[in-house]
Amino acid sequence: MKVDILKTFEDFLREPLSILKKTIINITGIETDFTQDSSITVETTNEGIQINVINSKKAYNLLSTVMYKRQASELRHLINENKTSEVHHKLTFPQISSNV
Repeated sequence: MKVDILKTFEDFLREPLSILKKTIINITGIETDFTQDSSITVETTNEGIQINVINSKKAYNLLSTVMYKRQASELRHLINENKTSEVHHKLTFPQISSNV
């Protein structure tokens, strides 16, 4: 079941929805003694999407791991994209002048 939830959340984040494209997603884990029930609530605001995980450390860890993997993947993509750029190539491997 854990793999199914993780896969579903990863698929959800990959969707080319405009709401997720450049939106900040905050995940908050809340542990409370006021209730023994566990729940996940999702709120959309002008600043982004807020996901509150109440009394479920496993669900919080799962969602946080998926977000971390997403951010790491985007960062790797940006680094690789930068390395293939002409400007990066010129800065990294400057032409040696033959005017000696």
